[in-house]
Amino acid sequence: MWLAAHGKSLLGTAEDAWPLIAGVVGAIVTVTGWVLARMRRTRAAVTEDELGQVADRLAKDVEDQWTRGASERGLLRPKPIPVRWRRPTSPLAVRAADAADSDQFEPLPGLAAATPERLQEGQLDDLHELYGGLRSGQLVIAGAPGSGKSGAAVLLILRALDYRKSKSVPEKDRPQVPVPVMFTLQGWDPKTERVEVWLVGRLRQDYPLLFAGKRGKRTARDMLIQGKVAVILDGLDEIPEDLRPAALEALSQQATFRLVLLTRSAEMAAAAAKAVLLDAAAIELQDIDAADAAAYLARTQPDRPSDGWQKLIDRLRDKPRSPLAHALNNPLMLTLVRDTYRPGDDVGELLHLRNAAGRSASGEDIVGHLLDRVLLTAYTQRPGESPPPYSLGTAQHALGQIATRMNRDGTRDLPWWKVPEWANSALTFLTTFLAIGIVVGLAGMLLPTPSLAWCALLGATAGLAAGTASIFINRIWKGPKQIAQRWWRQLFHRRALRALGLSGLLGGLYCGLLVGFFGTGDQGGLAVGLKAGLGTGLASGLAVWLVVAITRAEEGNTKTLGPLDSWRNDLRFGLVIALVVAFGFALFTLTLTVVASGKEGPGAAVSVEGALATAFWIALMSFPATSKTWSSALGFAQLARSDRTPFHLMRFLEDAHKRNVLRTVGPVYQFRHARLQDRLAGQDPAAAKGRNEMSRQASTRRGRVQRPKPTAEGSVQLEAAGQVLTEDDLRGP
Repeated sequence: MWLAAHGKSLLGTAEDAWPLIAGVVGAIVTVTGWVLARMRRTRAAVTEDELGQVADRLAKDVEDQWTRGASERGLLRPKPIPVRWRRPTSPLAVRAADAADSDQFEPLPGLAAATPERLQEGQLDDLHELYGGLRSGQLVIAGAPGSGKSGAAVLLILRALDYRKSKSVPEKDRPQVPVPVMFTLQGWDPKTERVEVWLVGRLRQDYPLLFAGKRGKRTARDMLIQGKVAVILDGLDEIPEDLRPAALEALSQQATFRLVLLTRSAEMAAAAAKAVLLDAAAIELQDIDAADAAAYLARTQPDRPSDGWQKLIDRLRDKPRSPLAHALNNPLMLTLVRDTYRPGDDVGELLHLRNAAGRSASGEDIVGHLLDRVLLTAYTQRPGESPPPYSLGTAQHALGQIATRMNRDGTRDLPWWKVPEWANSALTFLTTFLAIGIVVGLAGMLLPTPSLAWCALLGATAGLAAGTASIFINRIWKGPKQIAQRWWRQLFHRRALRALGLSGLLGGLYCGLLVGFFGTGDQGGLAVGLKAGLGTGLASGLAVWLVVAITRAEEGNTKTLGPLDSWRNDLRFGLVIALVVAFGFALFTLTLTVVASGKEGPGAAVSVEGALATAFWIALMSFPATSKTWSSALGFAQLARSDRTPFHLMRFLEDAHKRNVLRTVGPVYQFRHARLQDRLAGQDPAAAKGRNEMSRQASTRRGRVQRPKPTAEGSVQLEAAGQVLTEDDLRGP
């Protein structure tokens, strides 16, 4: 824009444009050469040593990730709930003998082959030996809702990683032990996308700093094909019903890696009736025995439990067939009792609950009561604690809105960068257009002798470019970009310094020789060529140097980031890239302006001012296109207006995570359990069964979410479910 406005003073005649044209061509040649060099490196085969190094780094990353996850889920202390498994009563997979006799995989080093007898029954502690010794390499872990499938998978991951680095595995055999990674199946359409293509995308999304760039994509693919990773897939029951048999067929035909599939028993049985997972063995998690449940709750209490806790424990032991024992027969409900009743709370109320009709509560009534206590416990101030930043009503309303939208989309994952999909894209474009356009237009007024029409045109052009880029480029970039916090340490890495010297030398020589030998008049000769070469070389060298340092830092950092850190890193990435682009453009423009003007003094001062202004405009236009935080922040603002959620939604979600209402899987939030999400969305278990069918229509038809309405008593009414929940209701009797 500045070049167009000041074209006459900058270029003058056609001959004056010669250094500018030469410099642009030189910069293009330099950047093109650097890109081609990167492409040649990308096309080079990934060596076995490189795969081994990436596998070791991934193992450390996964261990850190799921150690935090296990701590959040309460799987490390106290001692895990004693969950047992048995051979399924329904046909979920092939016969145990066929899975044990397969020749797809050899047992992991140091482990014995799993026999058909070994597949009959066992405990969670036996899962690793079963997983590592199964020759088919495919295991189905099924169970009822809340039976602890995800928790069992997390413990299996940690056990497998601990075994991989133990002395039981010789150093030479360690590359044969795969690194387990876990993903949810949501978002995969097996009818249109091969499983390895989808998994490569998930690896790059959850571990972006490890699999950055095109070479990282190739590395992820090679690790899958060569079995360097084992894949645990959760939530077959959460994808649309008509896709489940197709998913089993695709996994049977395309999986070349060890596979563990987590699913609910009923949904797996229905899918297996249409398609079977070839060579897979199946086990089914059992209900928790009342005596084991009582023993676990006793371990969570002091040596002498309070009267309420003692009565609860005694009831479980004395009446193992009571509604209370039926409600607490799974890990989910036991952990809810443990976590939602704090010291001073009357846990004995569970013995005397009544339903709406005044009768003794059923097992399902007790389950609902415990789910409702999650928010009550999380957002109630306790003596000696600071008050929660959000009230119970605010949290219930906001989480209900979020859960409703997630259920409409048919997903259990809440990536913050997907929130703009819930907003109006036209309004996002308009907001970006106005924000960038107004700022750039006002900044244009600072230049010498600006006109109102010129500033308006400048602002409109900048706003249009930024708005268009924020819509289309952010759709191309599926996930957030990440950058190391101390990327500047890579500035003196040999690769960055080599890029600085090479790009500066090539750009300077090309532009200097071109101007010096082919320029005419005042725009040619040795002096002008030397000036053009030095300036262009410096500009192109510094710009490429910064980009290489940033890229190097992104590849070298393997830490998996949580949602908030991912948000901050994406923001940092956008700011750094915008500043680098602006710096390179300003330096390049300033150099060519001075060369073209051929003078010093006032003309050079105007050029400096114009170059800095241009850099500012370029930075403003670049940021919305390079950071998803911009579009997400606009999406948060729209939700705050339409759904009355907190304006600072990331702050609210992170607070809910700290209060154990949400959990994190890599950079993605999830509700603590699917049943909590459904309950907050106002869906009973029967209605939740239709959630997947509704999600099939979500891509073509977006219905407007019913917003909860506050009643006169301050309660929140969920119109979709036709029920009213007040704080008194949540407290129970």
